Amino acid sequence: MDTNFAGKKVLISERSEESRFRGKRVLILGLGINQGGLGATRFFAKLGAKVKVTDLKDKEFLKPSLDQLKEFPEIEYVLGEHKFEDLDWADLIIRNPALKPDNPYLKYAREKGKQVEMDMGIFLQFVKPEQVIGVTGTKGKSTTASLIYETLKAGGKDIIFAGNIGKSVLDTIPYVKTNTLVVLEISSFQLMAFGEHHVSPHWAVISNIYPDHLNYHGTMENYTEAKRFIAKFQNNNDFLFIKKGDIITNSDNFIKGLKGKIIYYSLTDLPENFLPKIPGEHNLENFAASFAVFNEILRTQGDAQRAYQALENFAGVEFRLQLIYDKNGIKIYNDTAATTPVAAQANIKSLSGAILITGGVNKDLPYNDLAQAIEKYAKSVYFLEGSATDEIKKCLQQIASSKTPRNDVIAIRQKQEKQSLLIQGTYSDLEKLLTDVKSVTKPGDTILFSPGAASFNLFQNEFDRGRKFNLAVAKIFG
Repeated sequence: MDTNFAGKKVLISERSEESRFRGKRVLILGLGINQGGLGATRFFAKLGAKVKVTDLKDKEFLKPSLDQLKEFPEIEYVLGEHKFEDLDWADLIIRNPALKPDNPYLKYAREKGKQVEMDMGIFLQFVKPEQVIGVTGTKGKSTTASLIYETLKAGGKDIIFAGNIGKSVLDTIPYVKTNTLVVLEISSFQLMAFGEHHVSPHWAVISNIYPDHLNYHGTMENYTEAKRFIAKFQNNNDFLFIKKGDIITNSDNFIKGLKGKIIYYSLTDLPENFLPKIPGEHNLENFAASFAVFNEILRTQGDAQRAYQALENFAGVEFRLQLIYDKNGIKIYNDTAATTPVAAQANIKSLSGAILITGGVNKDLPYNDLAQAIEKYAKSVYFLEGSATDEIKKCLQQIASSKTPRNDVIAIRQKQEKQSLLIQGTYSDLEKLLTDVKSVTKPGDTILFSPGAASFNLFQNEFDRGRKFNLAVAKIFG
């Protein structure tokens, strides 16, 4: 049925959301500063629920989120700790997606029979799978989802962009009408909610699957299975778009049992004269995925030509190989969203000869291939401190020693000199790092910030890292 919510016509389930949540005791387990917890808190407070927020971080750290909740003075806060008694109090627990399944508080809640959801799980109770174009993948999902959104909007569709984009999916519910399509960028964490609810999007897109978040999922098999939820519950009227030739998604083990119609996309699907504005062969794969999706959806209705024009004019996504500086013959790209070695490796290859800024915290991922790409394609490399940086340096040293005969003194010396030119300092301060980079930069140089690692040792998250990098560039380079 339909009703009005904040002045908008909204698709909801049989009972109104106000009757469902008014007076209900809702515990937000993890507020954070990435908008997800904030959006969930605001959503339930507006619907008249009794909301309590608990987070291990203190008031000072959470200030950006707390400031946006001042209009709801009735919200109760328990900060700096979690308490089992708060779990006992709750009728419904909304957990932060980053909380691991073996978290002791989650285990306690489930043992007590409590209803535990992510904000995505609540979203799935309001929006039908037939309305959803779900996009996931280890790298490229943000660009692919953005491309699909832009092309379908240009093609005349009533469409909303939501998901893993820095705000809660619950913020979008008031704007979803019965004919609205929702492009949903979905992380492996958020896909766990699809698994819990046994539902998959009508249109599912997988850009690729590489090792990532193994510190959360434990094994590559678990991570792959989480990604598979995007298609696991489709029926034969649904669609799955996967890259032709992808080792994991094309395998029999992955495809076995999937019921959706599989559409394979590849670079050969793009028109011969296609000239995108953003660089990199990996981005061409993202364009190919979007091209396949909008061809399928706009095949019977919509303006496919305008959609194609939007594809050509697409200028990229913030923090994904984003050109942020182009002055005096020097270009600087911010690729802070590259949080895995595979993502950074692709961009290093795309911008061969660049001065590279990389490193951070390892997520239990291998770094040998990234180190090889650095040695082959980077002009020089500057590091942000962290466990991933330690691993990259170790791999670079192993590469150098493996290629040099032990008794060849001249070759050893030459290799040492090359590595001394390649490997520069390790920093905890972006301004200091960029000051040193600027001192050696000349017209014609390209600087690539592609960490290939997590950020939480020096920054709140990768987006905080990206914003601070932009500010440092503006200050140092002008």
